[in-house]
Amino acid sequence: MRLKRTAAVLGAALASLVAVTGCAGDSWGEDAGLPAAGDLAAIEKLVAAHTMCSDLRRTADGPLSEQAADPAWAVRERAVCGNDSKDTVTLLSVSDMEKFQEANKAAAASGKGVQVLLGQNFALAAADEATARALLKSDVLLFTCDKDFKVPDGYRNEKLLVDGCALTDYLPA
Repeated sequence: MRLKRTAAVLGAALASLVAVTGCAGDSWGEDAGLPAAGDLAAIEKLVAAHTMCSDLRRTADGPLSEQAADPAWAVRERAVCGNDSKDTVTLLSVSDMEKFQEANKAAAASGKGVQVLLGQNFALAAADEATARALLKSDVLLFTCDKDFKVPDGYRNEKLLVDGCALTDYLPA
């Protein structure tokens, strides 16, 4: 009986320790109010609440396909959705947001960085400005490592996992 109680106490203590320390890296962006999504279906649902996102499908080509294929970007899955005539949004499920941000910073240094909208564990690339503006209403923020990008006064400028990039609700025209 004493062994069972000891095991139960140790189990509870271990569970508490994991709850307190185990997810620190997974909760990036929570303080900034960024949404999180567990899988592509959850990302699609978030996108569809703000813009057209039908016909979700995985493809090997198109926007962000090179980044998705490169392990340095830590992309778990890539898909596109849109309407009947065109793809309007590229969805990336990201397994390690710090690696994703570091890869974009490195790419930007060579002129190949991308501007995407970030959630806690996913990225979105809109095909046009109107779609990007609609997606900003879902609480995602613009992420860019463009060295010439400046966040104007009055806009959010959130902390990132890497220096030298911006995370903001400002979307230049």
